[in-house]
Amino acid sequence: MQAPEIPTLNIIGAGHLGRTLAHLWHQRGVFAIGGICNRSVESSAAAREFIGAGTAVAELDGMPPADLWLIAVPDDQIASTAQKLAPHLPADREVLVFHCSGALPASALACCTHATVASAHPVHSFADPQRSLEGLPGATVALEGDIGGIQRLEDAFRALDCRCISLSPEQKVLYHAGSVMACNYLTVLLDLSLQTFAAAGIDGATAKQLLTPIVLQTANNNFALGPDRALTGPLVRGDVDTVTRQLRALEKLAQTKPDTAALAETYRILAKAALPLAKRAGLSDTARRRMSDLLTANPDDKVS
Repeated sequence: MQAPEIPTLNIIGAGHLGRTLAHLWHQRGVFAIGGICNRSVESSAAAREFIGAGTAVAELDGMPPADLWLIAVPDDQIASTAQKLAPHLPADREVLVFHCSGALPASALACCTHATVASAHPVHSFADPQRSLEGLPGATVALEGDIGGIQRLEDAFRALDCRCISLSPEQKVLYHAGSVMACNYLTVLLDLSLQTFAAAGIDGATAKQLLTPIVLQTANNNFALGPDRALTGPLVRGDVDTVTRQLRALEKLAQTKPDTAALAETYRILAKAALPLAKRAGLSDTARRRMSDLLTANPDDKVS
């Protein structure tokens, strides 16, 4: 009996995400990689080398026919790229067009009227494609769009050992905002932490060395125990004096080094946001009111 033919996948925008997915799907025999079209033929060739299959194409017009099309360009280019692709899609065969934006719904591809459209957002950081080849399996992928497209992509991502969930367009925007807060803004928070250590005269290598175990432990505690039990530190203890000293020190630092103003502002905002959580974790009403008064006071009144 002849083996079933493997579906073909074309990729428009094989950056970190596109080349990682294509490599894994090619490696596991899920899709046969067809055309790879980046901004330059040199970039397409580099992606083809990483993927280990496919044909580097200079222009969209040169892309071969395919069963699936992945549009993995930046979010603000997805709709315009879909418009350029639409005239090349056949009307007499089933084709799936999908993107991997977490922020945009599948309807961003609505101009591809002859195709099934969907979106698939892996909850994973593709900062380093080589590391992602090992790190992506086990991640969750949020699927949204036409039912047929969702089902097809669910099979494709499950073949990479990913877990899949289905969302509506309305759910997706809030889901992505939650992902941004936990992932992107965690990176920002760590950068601000390193800046604060630097202001204390601690070099970056030492700061990273001391932060690594406690940050990883904190993350593990949050997932194992939940935020209510994982929250520790002066705020949840109701230590108003310590929070006051830290806030004043950051505000003074901002006066001498204006480029550090975000440190005090972020500290204040996050502390205020943490008060309901601290209350759930056992912070008394008296301590919470004192802490709230401190955090809503005029910063200028606190600097001496």
